Amino acid sequence: MDKFVSLMGTLRTIFRQVTETGFVFVGFVVLVYLLLGEQSGDFVTSVIANISVMVNIITPPVLGAIGLGIALLYLTKRK
Repeated sequence: MDKFVSLMGTLRTIFRQVTETGFVFVGFVVLVYLLLGEQSGDFVTSVIANISVMVNIITPPVLGAIGLGIALLYLTKRK
C-alpha cells in the first residue's frame, strides 16, 4: 500500500509540473500576442481566439457552479 501511495504522490507531482508548464506556455503565447499584435502568427492568434471563446463561455451561472463545487470540496476536505 505504501508503494501505491508513493506512486500516486509521484504522479500528482508530475501532473502538477506539466500543468504549470502548460500555463507558463499559454502565458508566453499571450505575451507574444500583446507585444506583436496581429502580426504574431497563425498559431498565436488561434490560441488567443480559443482563449477568448473560453472566456465567453464562462457565464455567471457557470461561475456559481464552480464556486459551489469549490465550497463543497472545502467542506468535505475540512472534516
